[in-house]
Amino acid sequence: MGRYKKKMLVIVFLISGVFSAFAQDYIITRLPFNTKRYDEFAPVYFQDGIIFCSNRKTGVFVNYTDDRNGDFLFDLYRVAQKTRTKWGEVKILSNKINTNFNEGPATFNNRETEMFFTRNNEASKKIGNSINRKNRLGIFSGKNTRNGWKNIKAFQYNNTNYNVAHPSLSDDGNFLYFASDMPGGFGGIDLYVCEKNRGRWGKPENLGAEVNTKGDEVFPFIHQSGRLYFSSDEHGSIGRLDIFYTEKVNGEWYKPIALDQPINSRYDDFGLIIDAFKKSGLFCSDRNKSDDIYSFITLFPIFENMFRMKENNFCYEFFEKGSVNTDSLQLKYEWDFGDGEKAKGLEVEHCFKNTGNYIVQLNVIDEITGDVYFNEATYQLPIEKIEQVYINCKDTVLVGEEIKMDGYQTNLKNFDIAEYYWDFGDGRRTKGIDITHIYSSPGIYIVQLGVFSKEDAQGNKKKQGVYKNIVVLDKKKK
Repeated sequence: MGRYKKKMLVIVFLISGVFSAFAQDYIITRLPFNTKRYDEFAPVYFQDGIIFCSNRKTGVFVNYTDDRNGDFLFDLYRVAQKTRTKWGEVKILSNKINTNFNEGPATFNNRETEMFFTRNNEASKKIGNSINRKNRLGIFSGKNTRNGWKNIKAFQYNNTNYNVAHPSLSDDGNFLYFASDMPGGFGGIDLYVCEKNRGRWGKPENLGAEVNTKGDEVFPFIHQSGRLYFSSDEHGSIGRLDIFYTEKVNGEWYKPIALDQPINSRYDDFGLIIDAFKKSGLFCSDRNKSDDIYSFITLFPIFENMFRMKENNFCYEFFEKGSVNTDSLQLKYEWDFGDGEKAKGLEVEHCFKNTGNYIVQLNVIDEITGDVYFNEATYQLPIEKIEQVYINCKDTVLVGEEIKMDGYQTNLKNFDIAEYYWDFGDGRRTKGIDITHIYSSPGIYIVQLGVFSKEDAQGNKKKQGVYKNIVVLDKKKK
């Protein structure tokens, strides 16, 4: 199986050729086990490698084809990852899973003992050398045992009148996301979710108009952080299908955000999965004529030895130990802080509003005339910001609140800043001197801001960074 086209059972995407690119903040590489003629797509992590879909030819006897395009149907394959760049031999997953019809994409529970996968509903019925146009896609599950895959069951919400496909299971196993063109949606294909309650799946719920559009939303992937990745040909995509992500804020999905280039392109980009730390992953694209699987690694820099940001404190306590006792006289001490403010007393506190070089004087004044009787002491006091990267934002915010952050108050000497990198502590990162962010769940988050200098004559860059805590409160508990 594969992807959809409107009112059609299977979508075939074409990719081939070797591709490796570096752009912006990612390195992407076409994986070596892709074929030139056939399609490989929809990877899912499994044990020491991945399982993926392909319509590559596997034998010389029975090879059913789709009567609309003559391509072979899709099976599930397994390949082990030897190193970061080397992969093993591609093997068919299991004859107990793969049939003469379409299988895949798939998803697993976190122990990898149960798999949910897409398959034609009538997979046991041979119809010549093709499949019936009315043989819709459904979701099936199977148990991974020592003796192979067993207990294959159909999902209770499969239907012979429409497609139910592209499953993605949440890390806790309680939410099953999928794509379907069932009636009552917002467009051709929408995303749905079923919640497990007491061992049974509840009715499918449409993810709503913020996620689903008049177009097609397909290939959901629910990350263990709660972020939902999917592909859509709407939401302002730059190509046909682009990859987006969204998260729930106060029970509502917020507006999807497109991934940057080069992951998204003017071609079809879909089927993304990403590791727990959101540093690397896989996705699919037809940018080279047939569907291929690509790896990506984020190049977002790491700032070692960050220190906690210090707040600038321009408040001081002033006192003079060697002063003369004026209690018996009509004379009083008065501090002149050089910023237009004065205060009477031998020991006083004062906060300066701005940085600068101030002349602070301790004068003895005549209480009757107000004149300066004599000057007790004079100090030159430079008020400077702490030399550090500075994160300017609220310390406490609410879930779902759009908060502004900036680095305008950064104070670094002999450091010409070229780039600002933000890490919000919730798995999301971005660049820029001023940004906005939304937290989707309560907690205490560590926000980091790192900066790079411009290159010197030898091509070297300096970097510095700080972090601070932000408390995110639930709206209900504010």
